[in-house]
Amino acid sequence: MRRDAAANRQALIDAAVELFNERGLAPTLDDIARAAGVSVATAYRHFSNKTELAFAVLNTSMESMVEAAERAATAPDGWSGLVEFFEATIRKQAGQQALRDLLATDPSSPPMVEVHRRIGASMATLLERAQRQGTVRDDVVVADLAVLGTLLGEAVRIFATPAPESWKRVMPLLLDGLRPGVTTPMGAPPLSMEQFIAGIASQTRPAAGTR
Repeated sequence: MRRDAAANRQALIDAAVELFNERGLAPTLDDIARAAGVSVATAYRHFSNKTELAFAVLNTSMESMVEAAERAATAPDGWSGLVEFFEATIRKQAGQQALRDLLATDPSSPPMVEVHRRIGASMATLLERAQRQGTVRDDVVVADLAVLGTLLGEAVRIFATPAPESWKRVMPLLLDGLRPGVTTPMGAPPLSMEQFIAGIASQTRPAAGTR
């Protein structure tokens, strides 16, 4: 891709993030082109419709979340690594309405499944380390961590306007449930990652239009 073409593509992605954060997924590709300072024809040369651009935004954001997971997996202390990952990803969602909305569009798409696989691999490494170090209860599985992340993400979404910092209170309450000690037996078997993705997909909110 030529340098000017790459710059135009990045300008469209940056403008999409800004507009999606301001207005949700309502802006059209034409709106985004104007905000990016490129022609509508140029926008359509890069992205056939708004949905394609939205997934480019999502892929960029999710790559940073994967990097956060892989970075956390190198932490010598498993518990600290888990907390670092949750804080990094939830903080990112708290600051970006666009990411919160896009995460709810199509979690069963191949790119999202690959993201879940990569994050899950890092979380498995961290979880095994934390359990070996005695800082996480032995009956926790990776899908439990995924569910906790989803619950925190929903708290961010629901309280983004009235109490945008509320996740900082909710996160310790949820994560403390991972700790060993006096624990209540879990009343059901753990989810598989396939069940987790199917559950999230059942709550999918379609993007507003495709233009």
